[in-house]
Amino acid sequence: MRAATTVGWQAGTRGPRTSSKAGSREPGGASEAPTSTTRGTPLAPGSLATFAVLLRMAGEARLGARRLAGLASRLARALDVPVLTIRLVDPTGRWLDLKAAVGLSKRMRARLRRIPLESLVGNEAVRRGRRIVRAGNPDGRLPPWPRSLLRRYGAGAFVPIRSDTKVLGVLGVGFRESTRPAAAQLRFLDALGRQLGTAIHVVGAGESRRETRSETRFLRRIAAALSANLELPAILDMVTSAAQRLTRSRGGLVMLLNRDGTEFEIASTSRLEEGGSDIRGFRFPVEGSLSGIAVRTGRAVRCRDATTDRRALLRALQQTANVRGLLIVPLRGDSGVIGTLNVSSSRPRVFSDHDRRTLMQLGDHASIAIRNARLFEDVLGHRQLLRQLYSQQYSVLESERKRIAHELHDEMGPTLSAILINLQLLKERGMDTALDAKVVETESLLTGIIEKIRELAYGLRPPMLEHLGLAESMKWLIETYFSGGRLVVDYRVSGSPVRLDSDLALALYRIAQEALTNVVKHARAAHVKVHLHLAPTSVRLEVRDDGCGFDATRLGAERRVGLGLASMRERMDHLRGRLELRSRPGKGSQLVVTCPVEAVDARAAG
Repeated sequence: MRAATTVGWQAGTRGPRTSSKAGSREPGGASEAPTSTTRGTPLAPGSLATFAVLLRMAGEARLGARRLAGLASRLARALDVPVLTIRLVDPTGRWLDLKAAVGLSKRMRARLRRIPLESLVGNEAVRRGRRIVRAGNPDGRLPPWPRSLLRRYGAGAFVPIRSDTKVLGVLGVGFRESTRPAAAQLRFLDALGRQLGTAIHVVGAGESRRETRSETRFLRRIAAALSANLELPAILDMVTSAAQRLTRSRGGLVMLLNRDGTEFEIASTSRLEEGGSDIRGFRFPVEGSLSGIAVRTGRAVRCRDATTDRRALLRALQQTANVRGLLIVPLRGDSGVIGTLNVSSSRPRVFSDHDRRTLMQLGDHASIAIRNARLFEDVLGHRQLLRQLYSQQYSVLESERKRIAHELHDEMGPTLSAILINLQLLKERGMDTALDAKVVETESLLTGIIEKIRELAYGLRPPMLEHLGLAESMKWLIETYFSGGRLVVDYRVSGSPVRLDSDLALALYRIAQEALTNVVKHARAAHVKVHLHLAPTSVRLEVRDDGCGFDATRLGAERRVGLGLASMRERMDHLRGRLELRSRPGKGSQLVVTCPVEAVDARAAG
C-alpha cells in the first residue's frame, strides 16, 4: 500500500515512470496515465473529482460549515489520509479557527478549535506563507498537540491556503507513516492550498458583495427613516438598533455632549441585561473617557476587553450590560463632534475595519438626523413660547375689552341717562317753542348715543355668552350688526346643545365676527350661510358666501394674510383647533373651523 501511494504522488515528475505493460519504472521516461486503482495521484479520478469540487465550490453562493465539511471529506478520501483539517483566519486576524475536520473526535475538535496566530503554525504558514512539515518524534516548536494525536499519526503537514499573495488559512494533513512525505506530495498539497484559497476567495468575495449591497440598502432605508422623523427619542432608538444589526453586536449606546462639551449624557441604549438598571440619563465627564478620545481625535476607538479598563463608566457598563468588546465612533456635526455612537459585545472582541467604516457611515446619517431633531425641538419651543405670548396677549386684550365695556355700560351709560332725564324735566316745565325744539332734538341725539354705547359695550364683551351661550350670542351678533342691509345672512344651528368653555365660546364668537366683517368689507356678496354644529366632543363653525372670491394659494405665497385671518389662526392654534380657508375667484369663499371641545355644563346653549 505504501509503494502504490508513493508512485501515485510522484506521477508527473522527472523521476522514474511506470511502464504501461509490466508496471516497471524506466529512467527518463514519461509517466503513463494512472489507473483508478492508484489512490492519491493528482491525475487520478479521485483527485480530478477533488478539483472539480473546488471549482463547483467557487460558484457557490455561500461557504457554510456543511459545505466545508463535505469538501474536507472528499479531500481526505482523494489523498488517502486519515486526518485533514481546514482552518481559516478569523475576522479579527488573531486566531486560526477550525472550520472543518476529518479524523478527529468531537472532543479533539473542541480542544483544537482555535490556534493563536502568534503560534508557530500561524507565524510560518500565515504570516510567512511557508509550509510546515513534521515527521518522526514530536517537534517541540509545534503547538501543544494532544499526546494521543501525536502517538496515532506519525507525520503531518500544514500548507497555507492562499489566494494570490494573501493567506486565508491553513490546510492540515496527517499521515499514517512517520517518514517525511515525498516532495511531489508536498507540491501537490501546495497546489491544492492555492486552489482551495482561490475558491474560498471567490465565494467570500461574492458573500462580501452581497453583504455590502444588503448593508447599503439597509443604510438607505435607515437614512430615509431618520430624515423623515423629527422626534429625537425615536431617532436615537433607530440608530442604536441599526448599529447593533449592522455590526452584529450585542448592544448599542448613543452618548450626546452637553452644550459646553464637558459632559456626556447616555441618551439611548439597547438590550440591557434583564434586571439591570436603566443607565439612560447617566452623565459622566468627557475628560479621561474612551468616548472623550473619540471626540478629541475625531476617530474610532476600539477596546478588545473592557474588563481590563478601570474607568468608572466601563465598570458601570460591565455591571449593567456585561460589556466586553467595544467600538466607539464620533457623531460629527457641522460645528464639530456632538457625541458618540457605541456598540459592544458580551465577549472579548476586536471589531473589524468593516464594522468601523459601517458604523461611521451610520454615525454621519445619525448626526444629521439629530441636528434636524434638535432644530425641530427649538422650533417647537419657539412656537410654544409664541403661543404663551399670544395667550397672554389674548388674555390682556379680552381683559381690556371687558374693562372698557364695563366703563361704557356702568359709568358712561348712567351719566348719559341722567342727562337725558334732566332734559326731559326741562321739557316738562315748559319753555318757548324754539328752546323746546332744541331740547327735543338733544334728547333724540342723546338717546341714540346711549344705544350706540350699549351696542359697543356688548360688542366688546357680549354678556350673553356667559348667560345664554354661543348659539344665542351669534344670533344676536348677526341680527344686530349684519342684518337689515343688502346682505342676507342664513344662520343655522345643529347638533347637541351643550354649554362650551368660556374661552372656546369667545374665540368662536370672535372668529364669526371677523369672518362676517370680512365678507361685508371685501366679498361683495349677497348671501352668507353661517352654520354652527355642536357636539359633545367637537364644535364646527362654517361661514360660506357667494362673493367674488380670491386665490387662496396666492394669498399664502404672497404673504398677504391680514391681521384678522392671522388672529383666527392664532386662536385655533391656542385651542388645538383647525382652520381651513377655501376660495376661488368668482366662486365665493368658505371658512371652516373645527375645534375639540370639553363640555362645561350639559344645559342648553340657547
